[in-house]
Amino acid sequence: MIGYYLIKFISKLLCVLPKSFGDSFGNFIGSVAIMVSPAWREKMGIDNIQACLGVNEARAKQIYQDSLKRFGRMAVEVLRFPLLNKDNLHEHVKVEGLEYLSEAYSLNKGVIMCTGHFGNWELLGATVALLGYPMLSITRKQNNGAMDKLINEYRQMVGQKVTYNRGEHGILAISRMLKEKNLLGVLYDQDTNDDGVKIDIFGKESIIPLGAAALSRIYGSPILPIFMHNNDDGTCTAKIYPPLYTPKTKDKEQDFYEVTRKLVTVLEHEIIASPEMWFWAHDRWKDGRKKYAPKKH
Repeated sequence: MIGYYLIKFISKLLCVLPKSFGDSFGNFIGSVAIMVSPAWREKMGIDNIQACLGVNEARAKQIYQDSLKRFGRMAVEVLRFPLLNKDNLHEHVKVEGLEYLSEAYSLNKGVIMCTGHFGNWELLGATVALLGYPMLSITRKQNNGAMDKLINEYRQMVGQKVTYNRGEHGILAISRMLKEKNLLGVLYDQDTNDDGVKIDIFGKESIIPLGAAALSRIYGSPILPIFMHNNDDGTCTAKIYPPLYTPKTKDKEQDFYEVTRKLVTVLEHEIIASPEMWFWAHDRWKDGRKKYAPKKH
């Protein structure tokens, strides 16, 4: 629990010190992340960037490092959540496509907000909640219990509810929230490595979770792709896309495929436009450690 209280202390400092200090601290954390990134993970990331985006090695390395460095800024933005509220949200986050969210919510069928490990996805959930929408974030339980407790506290302080993506209680909460016409936040770029829809991302075979597609088919809920971008002036922009719906034909598997393919196309578009915003250090295709990590003898 020492780490828990240390981070809470750092959060308090970041909330009282000038924003310029937070910016410098974020840059420092980002630089440290680059330095401590394992060599095998960097090699994996660079190879994946080249394979996906068709850039040369030097450009791929820059994208990889920028992708890691932005986590310093992301961490500071989250640790400053105690300062964030509905009255000052507009000073930190601009929203494009808010009309899509408003229209989707007005249908009274719940809304499935789909994003990826792109930009500051934690600030994205906070933004939707502070705009006044009842938001449930579906998350993976962290291996470190203290850190899991900490991040959930910060999610809840900005108005989000949280449930885990595994276990009976998670499934019940997800179904109940949609039945009660609320919003779900779903990260759909994590390879489930089990049940899901097989779809290529940039030509690389992937398994995409089918939760969003299945829930949309069951409840008729609109799916809204939404992504958070960093701006050079220190603000962020949440970009909301028009709604998608899962068809409901006799071929359920094809229905799942069709809407998930559209979601992947949006993800690819976002990555091409801002490649450093995606988390390239993650072993997305589950082959990185096997292919690149030093072999133990």
